[in-house]
Amino acid sequence: MIKQLLLTLTIACSSFATAQVTSMIDAKNVDASTKIYGMASLSDEAKTYNKYNFSLENSTAIQFAKPLLEYGYQSSNMQAQDNGFMVYMVKDKKVVDQWLINPMFYNVFRDGIAYTYDADKLAVIADKYPLIFSEDKRQYKNEKDYQKQRQALFADPYNLIITEPDFTYEGYFEVQFPKNEQYKNVEAVDAYLRPIVEKLTKKKFEVSYSLSEKNIMDRNQFTMTIASEENVYKKIKLDNLQKGNWQSLTYEAIIYRKTN
Repeated sequence: MIKQLLLTLTIACSSFATAQVTSMIDAKNVDASTKIYGMASLSDEAKTYNKYNFSLENSTAIQFAKPLLEYGYQSSNMQAQDNGFMVYMVKDKKVVDQWLINPMFYNVFRDGIAYTYDADKLAVIADKYPLIFSEDKRQYKNEKDYQKQRQALFADPYNLIITEPDFTYEGYFEVQFPKNEQYKNVEAVDAYLRPIVEKLTKKKFEVSYSLSEKNIMDRNQFTMTIASEENVYKKIKLDNLQKGNWQSLTYEAIIYRKTN
């Protein structure tokens, strides 16, 4: 009876331990087009974790790394490093999943939850599949200008990850409201401003209030930001309200390029 009980407990503990191990790679999120890159922070001048950089671009490499990218149980250590190490799962040069590894704290973050992970395992992957990469930022005048070059960007085998420009808005401007009986709070300001903008455009726009220096330092006013097409700025009429200058947005593509 005692032996049977011990055997049952052993099996239960073994099953529990197995359930706590999860790989960043599994059959559900990996297919023939999947590539996985491990990248140290480029802002870290000391290049502390560059030794861990890796590139997995075929099924053989991915299967080799699978057990080395297993993380453990949920961790109570929610600390993160400024120079943490990123693992990106990529399809068609776009990030579809990502993990933040903090070697100093022996954890990895997935969807805001920390799990235990020993970053020394990354060295084994990097030794067999090393990566040297750089960041390239390219600016475009407009969407038409970008589309002319987009095909070449995605065809270049050295371009590993491409973050495309966001052409949703042409720019933005600010409008300052005095805090008074009509505009008592941000909600009242938004309720007044948003319908005005809606009448001026059929395109997407955004009306927002942020904790900017102006809004923090001067509590007797509300400065709202409108992101939209430029025609909104040209057409909008706001009596007795301060309208700031139009600020055109910079359209920028960020590219991580392989250099080895």
